[in-house]
Amino acid sequence: MFRHIFLFACVVVVSFSATAESTFRIAPHIQNITKDGATLIWETTEDEIGSATWGVKGGDLSDSVNGAASGKLHRVRIDGLSAGTEYTYSISTGSDTQTATFITAPESDAAEVTFIVVGDSRRWGDRWHATRMKDHAEQWKADFYMTMGDLVGDGHQYVQWPEHFDRYKYITDSKWFVTARGNHEGSQIRGTDQDWYAKYHELPGDGEPYASFEWGNTHFVLISYESTGREKDWTSSAKWLDDHLQSVDSQYTVVAHHFPVYCTGYYGYGKSRKEPGINAAEFRKVLDKHNVDLNCSGHTHIYERHYPLKNDQRNDQDGTWYVVNGGDINANYPDWWTAVSDDRQTQDKPTYTVYHMKADRIVARTFAWSKATQSIEEIDYFVIAQDESIPEKILDGLSNQSGDALAQDIKDLGALLHAPAARPLLSYLNHGDKLIRRAAADSLSILGNADIAEDLLPFLTDEDGSIAENAARSIEVAMPSKLSKKIAKLILDESTGNGVKFHLVGALQFHAPDKIAFDTMAKLLESGVQDELRNRTSYAIGEVSSSKNTRALTELIRDEESKYVTMTLGHTLNRVSGNRVKMSSRNGLEESAPGERREFIERWTK
Repeated sequence: MFRHIFLFACVVVVSFSATAESTFRIAPHIQNITKDGATLIWETTEDEIGSATWGVKGGDLSDSVNGAASGKLHRVRIDGLSAGTEYTYSISTGSDTQTATFITAPESDAAEVTFIVVGDSRRWGDRWHATRMKDHAEQWKADFYMTMGDLVGDGHQYVQWPEHFDRYKYITDSKWFVTARGNHEGSQIRGTDQDWYAKYHELPGDGEPYASFEWGNTHFVLISYESTGREKDWTSSAKWLDDHLQSVDSQYTVVAHHFPVYCTGYYGYGKSRKEPGINAAEFRKVLDKHNVDLNCSGHTHIYERHYPLKNDQRNDQDGTWYVVNGGDINANYPDWWTAVSDDRQTQDKPTYTVYHMKADRIVARTFAWSKATQSIEEIDYFVIAQDESIPEKILDGLSNQSGDALAQDIKDLGALLHAPAARPLLSYLNHGDKLIRRAAADSLSILGNADIAEDLLPFLTDEDGSIAENAARSIEVAMPSKLSKKIAKLILDESTGNGVKFHLVGALQFHAPDKIAFDTMAKLLESGVQDELRNRTSYAIGEVSSSKNTRALTELIRDEESKYVTMTLGHTLNRVSGNRVKMSSRNGLEESAPGERREFIERWTK
């Protein structure tokens, strides 16, 4: 494939002096940066004619631009700028003055780009600053930030916007915060007098609902939520996008919008917000057709990165990489498309992903707050290569490396999803250096190559639990059906660790015949396993159940003590039996006490 699509932004350094009661209600922030211009938007507490002065950084601020009329909300456009040049602007109101610098879009269409994606930050409170995530993100010197919306709880509520702009003051003042409208921004069609998102933002190109721009080597497309949230809107978005991409000739392409195309949804028994790509079928066909490199979304408050997908199948060579940056942590159990998802037990918000659009590859890293270490940790790392020679060169040079350099090369092969590396990496599972062994296991867990699944079986009992669980995760991602009985036996073996069983249950869910999967999971539940393994098993058994399992499911649910498992099995029985039991009403399942006899469940078998 090796064409790619994205959306762009800018860079700024800010100085802001304010009185105790600022006369800036919304501090000046920069929008719609191009090669020859930029827009400044701000709001004052009193009516006045807005004015900005500007000039090349280091020189006098000898140029000025004024607003058209007196008012509180101000929007001015600075034009006639030079590409790739740093400028300083200054805006004053009352006794407050803000001075900042920004850089115009680069002249060259081969220029490398760095941008940061955040998502759904309306629920972050002060955590962006309290965790020092802001400072951590600034180390990358990004050209701009990008988000898929839900900046506030209700965008038509005037009083909610200062919190957002205060949170990102020293980003939005210095860099373009490019935003595709989310559902919480409210409609751009209804209630336009209260459409504060539109008043405080300026999208590039034709604006909403479809905006696009070029920044260096990348073409970006932003689609507002009202064109992506319902089936008919996915279809209309697909038509527009198909027409638009015909003429795009950038090295990379990124398409961003609020609702995910694929998503595991939230952790919970109701499968809330699970998106398997069906609703957006026409839209994703357009991404396939035009070899879009990256699809960014939010809405569901999780972090999840998918395997490259094309024609609704994993395709590491030619697929589109889908990433959900929902700003929070609470992903459901993985599905077949899941490469990496967050861990609600060890991680917390906020999160962000930084993308480096390099001359020969895209390098991406995702960070989140660690509950365990009370620090910021990398939770994902992936690389989208321009051609196969990149991972091939790394693989060929492994024998010449050692120590940290070898561990990094092994990590890179996993990040690149280089399938030919799977078998060579097996040998490193027997390496004398624990660091190298773990790096190999980590990479194999993400590669998920069915050809080596059987060779991983001995490592499922490795004394290093991390290696054993990563070997199991590799089998979960890709397992030949012929291993189903062996995996079933290991799941029911008491000596197999629960962390390993957790992933082997997934392996049966995705790759085994339904009968073997169901019977094994039912026996595992009956054996009394607890906690996450029990929850994972009940979720997986729901995925492989059919109407012929109705009677067995009712026996499992009758005396179940776990609320999660009870409700998960209940949702499954509603689906497979066609006889629905309300989950939260008088005599409903949710209100029945765990462990008591549930005579009413017999309605599922009628």
